[in-house]
Amino acid sequence: MSRSNRNRVARRAALALTMIGALAATGCSGGHRITGDSVETMEPITLRYGDYTTVSSAGPFRAFAEQVEEETGGKITFDEYWGGSLVKGADMAQGVRGGIVDMGMFTPSYYPSEFPMTDWTSQMASVVEPEYPLGMMQAFAGGSEFALTDPLIEEQFSDQDIKLLFTWTPSTNYHLVCKDPVNSLEEARGKRVRSGGAFNYGEIEALGMVPVTLPTGEIYEGLQRGVIDCSLANGKIMIALGLWEVAKHYVDIPFSSYTQYVIMNKDVWDELPEDARQIIDDARQTWFDGYLREEGIVLHQRLLAEGADKSVSFHDVDPELKATLETYQEEALRTLPERAPDDLEDPEGTVERYRQIMADWKTRLEDMGYDDPALAEIPEDPKSVQIDLAPFEQSVRSEIFDRTAP
Repeated sequence: MSRSNRNRVARRAALALTMIGALAATGCSGGHRITGDSVETMEPITLRYGDYTTVSSAGPFRAFAEQVEEETGGKITFDEYWGGSLVKGADMAQGVRGGIVDMGMFTPSYYPSEFPMTDWTSQMASVVEPEYPLGMMQAFAGGSEFALTDPLIEEQFSDQDIKLLFTWTPSTNYHLVCKDPVNSLEEARGKRVRSGGAFNYGEIEALGMVPVTLPTGEIYEGLQRGVIDCSLANGKIMIALGLWEVAKHYVDIPFSSYTQYVIMNKDVWDELPEDARQIIDDARQTWFDGYLREEGIVLHQRLLAEGADKSVSFHDVDPELKATLETYQEEALRTLPERAPDDLEDPEGTVERYRQIMADWKTRLEDMGYDDPALAEIPEDPKSVQIDLAPFEQSVRSEIFDRTAP
């Protein structure tokens, strides 16, 4: 992204309502007039990216944007809107397909009826291995491979005028963070827990707890004021939202995590020259790799290394509590085909394909040595990535991004 674009924050806020009204009036895809049959002949265009998370998460996107800008000679640049400043998380699908933003971060749990395949497949997340970093890398790779190669997921987005670029999973698992110790079935009973979405409700209830729906921006105050007793959390949530200031007990219990979808307005994608699409497609792994490093590994390491300074107590999960959760998760997977979308002809086969993709990535990662317990040790600098990710990134390139290139 160019420096001049980064300095337009105040102007963007002032123009937001005007832009929305203009888009509605014109009905034009993204409000863009895309010309030329190549990057060389096209007129410059600025694409808008919207994200409900904070600007502290901007690094991976900016690396992608800078690569695209450089490789197009400045013909494609980006404006960015963080913290839901232009489009809220729950409105992202409408915002992208309606052209308010050209690209955004899509969360399936906001759209269970409109996007039934992504909502349904989010309930398979318990398949991921709980060990770090193997499980995190398995979830990143396996989730993207499954979504990018599943015809019904592609059709679901395409029918809504949306192009799927890739997916990412910010943690191996969600864990439990509470104001008071909660590490037994007795202590869990009746506790109010902010969940990551409807896909976690059953897991929470299986432990005798009460799931609570609360916007991300209200979790801190909810814990502080006693609206909730606990929240599902990971490194990103603990640090970005400052939860370690108000909830001091972190329990390593493997709740299912979630997958995010990076999406783009399909009309804008289709109208771009072929070589411009190829540049964006090539750069998406830069974005993907950045998420793994910065939003996954670094934040996990920081949570463990800096949590003690925040007086956070890290608890190994009580065996009975863990066994109860895992029993529920396996039964939920067994019965998942019964709750499949109506147009899914082979739900059992789809679940098995997901399991197989995850198993294949586990084997690849083990063969690369990512199951080494030493990799889970906290480095001297928790903000660094000392794990050699090159073999993983090369495998992701050949197994996922090259296979799904336009």
